[in-house]
Amino acid sequence: MPDLLLELRSEEIPARMQRKAAGDLRRMVTDGLVDAGLVYEGCQEYWTPRRLTLDIRGLTARSKDVREERKGPSTKAPEQAVKGFLRSAGLASIEEAEIRSDPKKGDFYVAVISRQGRAAEDIIAGLLPEVIRSFPWPKSMRWGAASGPKGMRYGAVEGRGGEALRWVRPLQSILCTFGPETGDVVVVDFEVDGIRSGNVTRGHRFHAPGEIVVRRFEDYAAKLEAAKVVLDANRRKEIILSDAKNLAFASGLEL
Repeated sequence: MPDLLLELRSEEIPARMQRKAAGDLRRMVTDGLVDAGLVYEGCQEYWTPRRLTLDIRGLTARSKDVREERKGPSTKAPEQAVKGFLRSAGLASIEEAEIRSDPKKGDFYVAVISRQGRAAEDIIAGLLPEVIRSFPWPKSMRWGAASGPKGMRYGAVEGRGGEALRWVRPLQSILCTFGPETGDVVVVDFEVDGIRSGNVTRGHRFHAPGEIVVRRFEDYAAKLEAAKVVLDANRRKEIILSDAKNLAFASGLEL
């Protein structure tokens, strides 16, 4: 089954917010996928000072078709009750409902609601902009042309005023790829305030700031490591501790 790789890369995230933000991203994305009818085998979140990353494995390629029956009021019910039933079931008129019979209670309405399954790419493309816009940062900011007065254009970007994206620090890029473990992957295409998703990230801002084109997680993690970025927070901790112990030992000290 396909895998999903998501990276949100920004300017430096305050250290105290990084771990929780990665957990919030995981919760919001996976809950949204499940609510939309998709299932997945596993998900791992990662965080660095400038990025939040999700590696979601074994995601179904399409949600299932759904057929739901919703029982309504009696055919003799007051008009207001019937109207409430139509609204809740999403029916335009009572003619769209079926009439069923109960030996004890008589005839009643039933709404038969059918929903076709959707491609996972379409679900992801609709979900992620909502997640990004509603992300629960304890502190956030607006920036750039999109934060200008609503309706005014700045080049290709239209100002959104108070509706502009808020993020903890300016969001710089969105990486989102989807595809099978051994086959071709695609970019899940969507846009948030002029930032369009792609398959490009960047390494360490001083030691390897150039663009890096990636496909899936293994490729992504390996190329970031070569570009001086260690994704796993525990590995970063181990590297720092090991280097500190070696430096202390070289000076005749013990850490």
